[in-house]
Order: sequence, then C-alpha cells, then structure tokens
Amino acid sequence: MLNKIIIFGLLISGITAQGYALYDCVQIALEGKKTVLSAELGVSSAEKGLTGSYSGLLPSLQASTGASRQQYSNTTTIFNNNYNRLSAGISLNQTIYDGGRSFNQVRQAKLNLHIAKLNQRSTKIQVIQNVIKSYYGLLQAQKLLNVSEKNLEMSEQQISLVKKQFDLGVVRRTDLLKAEVSVGQARVDVLNRKANLENARRVLFNDMGLQDFGQSITAIDDEWLAATIPTSADIMELLKTRNPSLLVSQAQINLGDLNYKISKGLRLPSLNSSVNYSANGENSEELMNAIKDDWSLGMNVTLSMPIYTGHNLSIQQQQAKLSRQQSEYDYTTLLNNLRVQTELIRKSLNNYAEIIPLNKAIVASAEEDLKFVRERYSLGSATILEVLDAQVSLIRSNSTLINTIHDARMQEASLKALLGTLDLDYQIEED
Repeated sequence: MLNKIIIFGLLISGITAQGYALYDCVQIALEGKKTVLSAELGVSSAEKGLTGSYSGLLPSLQASTGASRQQYSNTTTIFNNNYNRLSAGISLNQTIYDGGRSFNQVRQAKLNLHIAKLNQRSTKIQVIQNVIKSYYGLLQAQKLLNVSEKNLEMSEQQISLVKKQFDLGVVRRTDLLKAEVSVGQARVDVLNRKANLENARRVLFNDMGLQDFGQSITAIDDEWLAATIPTSADIMELLKTRNPSLLVSQAQINLGDLNYKISKGLRLPSLNSSVNYSANGENSEELMNAIKDDWSLGMNVTLSMPIYTGHNLSIQQQQAKLSRQQSEYDYTTLLNNLRVQTELIRKSLNNYAEIIPLNKAIVASAEEDLKFVRERYSLGSATILEVLDAQVSLIRSNSTLINTIHDARMQEASLKALLGTLDLDYQIEED
C-alpha cells in the first residue's frame, strides 16, 4: 500500500526520473477508477437487498393507537350524547407458509449479490486489461521512438561521411542529395514518433484514472517471454469456472429457476398467524387501567387460497418458464462464442511463439548487413543506395519485431481476460 501511495504522489508531483512498473499502474487504476467504484456500489446495494429479503421470513410487530368521538341521540331526551373512545394495541404477525415465496426471494437476493460481485470482478478485469493495453502501448511508442532516433543518428553520421567524400570529389552530388533526403525523413519520423508517444502517455493516464497534468511517465522495458498456452480442455474448464460473463449467465439461469418457483408458489395456499393485544377506554386514565387490567388478547390463523385471478398467475408462470429457457440459450451462445474467441487467440499465440524468434534473427542479420555495407561504402565499393536500403531494412525489421511483440502481449492479455485469470496476476481478492 505504501508503495502505491508513493508512486501516486510521484505521478501527481511530476517527478519523472524513474519508470513505472505495470503492476503499480494497475493498482493505481483499481484504487481510483470511477468504474471500479461504481461496481463496488452495486455490490453494496445488493448486500442491502439481501438483508431486506430476510424480512419475509421474520415476524412483524406493529403497535397502534387511536382516538374517536361518537355522537348519538337519545330518544328519551332532547339532548345528544357524546362518547369518546381511546384505543391501543400491539399485533404480532408471522407467515407460516407462503408457497416457498419468501424463502426463494432470499435465494434470489443471494444470487443478485453473487451477480453483483461477478460484475465487479468483470469491471476490474476490464480495467486491468485497459491498463495493460495502454502500458504496453506506451512501451511500444518508446521503443519505436528509440528506433527512429537511432536511425536519425545513423543518417546524420552517414551524411557527415558523404559530405567529406563529396568535398574530396570521391562521390557525386546525387549521393549527397540522397543522404540529405534520408536525414530529413528520419527527422520527420522522429517528430511523428514523439507525437505518438505523447498520445500513448495520455491514454495510459486516462486508463489509470488520473488527471493529465502534463507529467511524464516511462514504461519499464522487459524481456518478452512466450506465453504459457493452456490446452483446449483447460480453456473450456477455465471459461466455465472463471469467466465472469459466463458465470453471470449461469446465475441468470438459476434466477430463472427461482422466478418459476415463485410464480408457482403464488398459486399455492398461504397460512398466516397473528397475535393481537388491545385495550380501550373513554379517556387516558381509563385506557391506562385497561392496559393493566382490562385488556384483550386474540390469536388468529388465516388460510388463503387464490381461486381465480384472470389467468394472471398462469401467465406469470409461463413467462418465467420462457425467460428461463432464454437464459439457457444465451448461456450456450455465449459459451460457444467464447470458445471460438479463445481458440483463435490460442492459435495466434502459438504462431507468435514461432515468429518472434525469427524476427529477432532478422534484426540481428540486418544489423550485420548495415555494418558491412557502411564499411564497403567508406571504401568506395558500395553505393549510397545500398547503404540506405540496408538502413531502411534495419528500421523495418526492428519496427516489425517491436509491433509483433506488442501484438503478442495484447493477445495474451485478451486470453487471460476471457479465461477470467487476468485478475489473479494482480492479487485481486475474491469474496
């Protein structure tokens, strides 16, 4: 926690001397992102709903008091008589049987809390994935800028050599012009890469839930390691047990079962009991005496049974059944879609595991080729075009390697997000 506070303070204060680890950026986002806070409110609301659902299983106690004034005429006199009445009472009510409705409503509230926690977890996974995407987007921009800056440095060295050779009359003016064009293009490329880097920085700050005050932030470069790719069987197991969306869909099926049971319960008889204590008097003194000595106590048991409701209960039951069937269809559809997505990503990661080592080898070869061509040019056995072509080849191979590693990391994060394991990398506690 202290580490997170320190990092947050550094970001806000604009201290930029160090890079920031992905883990810390994720933790900052999880602690301050409004979407995460909103999901937490959803859980709190569901917890309140669960607490309230128990009221149907508990007795209710009510107190009442009243006052009335009645006037009546006496046939034997010409005067009207007034009669005051004060009353007080306590009523204890308890549902004995309601067709299982109260019990199933508690189970519904528990499921709603479970769904709220799943939605909260899904939100956190999405936040984590967004930060990973923007963090490695920043790292990609840093590396591409570095490639461009090195290319500019090589181009400036090359034009310095060409100018010397031109002054000595060793090369033609066309060589000098081509070298100047190469330097100009390299400078433009650097400016574009700097703009891309600035945009990537802003995206990362936004995904972290921070205000952009112009602070710099540097992503820490790390060695790419081939992802551990689960088998198709493991993928299916992880989808069914950890994917939040799929678990929510399963919970919706269970809610459908409970809604159907509740709709059936509405057609069953209900049994209620009550105990009533009451006292009456013409004034407050008589009422107090009645409460002590002249009270009445009654007990009632009521059995009610719906006979005809205009087909309303039958329609509710049918609707609950159809809704449950729709939930089953949605679950199957979602599972199939997730299975296809994860399988495609799985194949992509296998492909990246083969391609990236090849790209690294190509970069090494391009570096050697440029070195030899530049030596040959200095000796007059190679043309400026050969030098520039070798230089462009090195730039392209480096850029391809950077972009390919970035894409592989994005695919790995996407796979973990779909499998519901991405949060495990960042110590997200589950209830």
